[in-house]
Amino acid sequence: MLKIAIADDHQLFRKSLILLVNSYEEMEVVIEASNGEELLEELKITEVDIVLIDLQMPIMDGFATIPEINKNYQKVKILVLTLLNDMVTIKKIMELGVQGYFTKNTNPQELKKAILKLSNDGFHFEKKLASIIENVVNASNKKPSISINFTEREMEVLILTTKEYCGTEIAQRMNISPRTVEKHKRNLMDKTDSRNFIGVIIYAFLHKQLSFNELKD
Repeated sequence: MLKIAIADDHQLFRKSLILLVNSYEEMEVVIEASNGEELLEELKITEVDIVLIDLQMPIMDGFATIPEINKNYQKVKILVLTLLNDMVTIKKIMELGVQGYFTKNTNPQELKKAILKLSNDGFHFEKKLASIIENVVNASNKKPSISINFTEREMEVLILTTKEYCGTEIAQRMNISPRTVEKHKRNLMDKTDSRNFIGVIIYAFLHKQLSFNELKD
């Protein structure tokens, strides 16, 4: 049973989200908070697997809370739930080291899939954010360093992950074990010096090793 924490200052949305998550057999909401300060206090006494967190909250927002979670609860995975999907926000989120980004405008049926993906392979990427991420990459003043070569298997894992396949699905498609998939992902993160898989994707886009057209099928 996955233990979930939800932090969002909008009570109606938070309560509705709790009902939705609790309707899934595989998970249970054990913490609800209206801001980051409340969430961090609850995390001191209650263990969780995944945190669903809004960015815009009073007292302590998501931008301030996420680094504290990463610092003190390294095994906890973070899925951002927000209405914000602009270029500046996406860039900030990439730098925070979260495992997933989920817009509140997305179909609620996709939430379960996103949470389970985090529990299976620690990453969720919405393809519809690709155009925004493309703008982030194109607007970046950072010059690409010498490109690192990825193996054929690593590239296949990278492309399938970017297309929203979870670790188990990738393993089945590639006829390898989920553990081997995770090994490839870890190698990609190590090679690109990335804190999370979003960093790997950005690196691949920046170095022209991955095309945005590959996300459109």
